[in-house]
This record gives sequence, C-alpha cells and structure tokens, in this order.
Amino acid sequence: MNTSEQLGSADVPEVLFVCVHNAGRSQMAAALLDHHARGRVRVRSAGSAPADTINPAVIEVMRELDLDLTKEFPKPLTTEAVQAADVVITMGCGDACPVFPGKRYLDWDLDDPAGKPVDHVRSIRDDIDKRVRALLVELGAPPLVAIRPMRTDDAAQVLAIYQAGLDTGNTGFETIAPTWEAFDRAKLPHHRHVTVDMSTGRILGWVAASAVSDRCVYAGVVEHSVYVHPDHYGRGIGTDLLNALVESTEAAGIWTIQSGIFPENTASLRLHEKAGFRTVGTRRRIGRHHDRWRDVVFIERRSTIAGTE
Repeated sequence: MNTSEQLGSADVPEVLFVCVHNAGRSQMAAALLDHHARGRVRVRSAGSAPADTINPAVIEVMRELDLDLTKEFPKPLTTEAVQAADVVITMGCGDACPVFPGKRYLDWDLDDPAGKPVDHVRSIRDDIDKRVRALLVELGAPPLVAIRPMRTDDAAQVLAIYQAGLDTGNTGFETIAPTWEAFDRAKLPHHRHVTVDMSTGRILGWVAASAVSDRCVYAGVVEHSVYVHPDHYGRGIGTDLLNALVESTEAAGIWTIQSGIFPENTASLRLHEKAGFRTVGTRRRIGRHHDRWRDVVFIERRSTIAGTE
C-alpha cells in the first residue's frame, strides 16, 4: 500500500484499525492500543462489511487481560474516519479502504479469528499486542511501563515488593523475604522478569521461576511466583508478567508452569485462571502459617507449544 511517513499535525495522533467485519482483529487492536497509550493516542476501529456482533471468542480472550469489549459493537468504515486518522492499519480488507495523501497506511497480515478456537484467537491477540506496542514506539508514545529481565541492581525493590506481598498473609508460607543471595540462587536466570515504570524507573512487579527437581524427567517443569506492588494492583501488571514468563519458558522448551496459592487469595486465583492455568486440586492442611494450618490450591499451565511432540 502507499505509505507516508509523516503523521498529521495534531498533538495527539489518531489511529484507525480496519478489518472486514470489525468483530475481531480491529476490535482487539483498538482496545490494546487504547489500553497501552492511556490517552496519548486517539483510537478508532471500523469494518468494510461490519458484522452484527463481536466474536465471543475475542471477548473472552480480551477479558483475560481485563479489557471489556461487551459494550463495543462493529462499526462501518467511513471516508470521514479515514480522513481524520494519521495512521490507517488494515487487516485483510483489501482495497476497501480509501487512500488519501498525507496518511500513513500499514497492512498487518493476521489470521481472521472468525470460527477459530479460543487458543488460536489468544495467539492472534498476542501477535496484535506485540505490533501495537511497537507502533506506540514509532508514534513517539512508548508504553508507560515495560517488561525487562530482572537485574542484580533490582534486588532492593524486588525484595521490598516480595515482603509487601508476604505481609498480607496470603501470598506464601514465608514471613520474611529471603536475602538476594538466596533468591538469586533459587531462581532460574532466564525466567525472571520485572515491570518497570519508564518515567521513574520504579519496579512495579516481578515474576520468577525455579526448577522443581534436578531429575531429567522434570526438566520441563518449573514453579513460579508473581508479585505486584500493592499500589499498582488492577493495572494488568500481573497478567503481563505471566505472559512474559510463558513466552520465555516456552522458548526454552519448558512445558509446565506450576504453583501453589492459598484459597483465600482469590485475586491471584482469578489472575492465573485468565492466564490459562487450571486447578489441579487442593492440598488440605499442608503446612502451618501464623500458628494455623493452611490449605494450598495447586495450579498448573501446560504449554500447547513446548513438549507437545
């Protein structure tokens, strides 16, 4: 498609996502960009032949990220919407989108989620999310938070967040966070990630994994922990960290991520369910914590990519 590299003169760029039915790809892209941009980009979506409703599987996988599409609806593509946009991104709608000078046109080659199972739709969503984050950087509005590998100089903040979680009484049997030396020995070096506020450098949360056994048969099984600073609950940070862990472990051929969660920690149970974890069972009165016996819900996520041969 013809491309112009210059954005419009508006202080806040406007992006229009266009697919055929505006029931799947363009709706996910618009919601993800709006979520990451936080008001720094105006976002619209439309369809060249809009459907009556949004794909239920799309609604389901977006709900996993705490993004609610139930109030959205497919909208028709108009010339006015294209004229108002600085960037127009098409997704399989061919030449239905009018071309105007001074606009930037991109075409994203993405599978159509129509009729696809939820696992396939989830992979389409994740592909779109990566493209949206890259687009924000190109627009001069990089994400306000970013995930990167955990470093040694993160130790104080990571352990402070760990301790804040333990102080709630519902995140683990420990009452005191370990030393950095003990933490560093226990956690696998390639599967520890932090979320960072890009404006302040503050760490908002972390995730890390440990081996469950030194037996070769369990080489593809790890146990994880994920902690978010209490001031930043409800921002999707835990979801993003779990996604980062899934990506790094699957790339390394790890097929199962497991953990134990106190049943009282309902927020963590919901978070993990949305991330594709299943409940294996409950271990009754497995250990004492603050002078009382505690149950632990055992959860796991089995990869659909690693360990499937």
